[in-house]
Amino acid sequence: MDAFLFFTVTYLLAAGAPGADTMLIVSRTLVGGWRSALRYAIGIALAKTTMISLAFFGVSALLTANPAAYTVLKVLGAGFLIFMAVRLWRSKAVAEVASEGHDNQSAKFGAKVTTASILGGYLVGISNPQPLLFYSSIVPMVVAAGLNNLTDLFILWAIVIVGFIAIAGAYIGAASTIRPWLAKQTNRRRLNQTMAVVFGVIAAVLLLR
Repeated sequence: MDAFLFFTVTYLLAAGAPGADTMLIVSRTLVGGWRSALRYAIGIALAKTTMISLAFFGVSALLTANPAAYTVLKVLGAGFLIFMAVRLWRSKAVAEVASEGHDNQSAKFGAKVTTASILGGYLVGISNPQPLLFYSSIVPMVVAAGLNNLTDLFILWAIVIVGFIAIAGAYIGAASTIRPWLAKQTNRRRLNQTMAVVFGVIAAVLLLR
């Protein structure tokens, strides 16, 4: 099998399975809409290109062999998820405060939100040990098969970015179908609290792996 084809098929099967990344996409779709989810998806996709690069140059093996560096990554990702959980649990109060302080800085605020969302997605993506282990196993195989120059690395980046955005689009579309149910404030509150608990559980799983 062609090395690019092998990588593409293997990657799509692994990335499409439900996990921390896709759960974050679904939750952001339900809470903030497809634009919010897309920003997080971009951050996660960038994290995946970073992990591929580390595996491509053999750095990921050193990283996984260094418990301290590995722990720092996991703590960063878990910390962000806990922050998201708290914010979701308190979302009603936060929204009320935000509405009181609304001013002409909306464009500037929007840019900050975009940057924070992409960074948040990146932190969750880069701290998830499962993809890192996956790339550490698969990328050396395709490198050994002849994909060993920068052009090949850029093509692998493209496969990952386009593939994950497509996967995220599917999850966003599925989650969007139940957004009308969120028109009721009680439903929104229950969903926020449920997703807060889910984020807390994912954070715990990241730390315990």
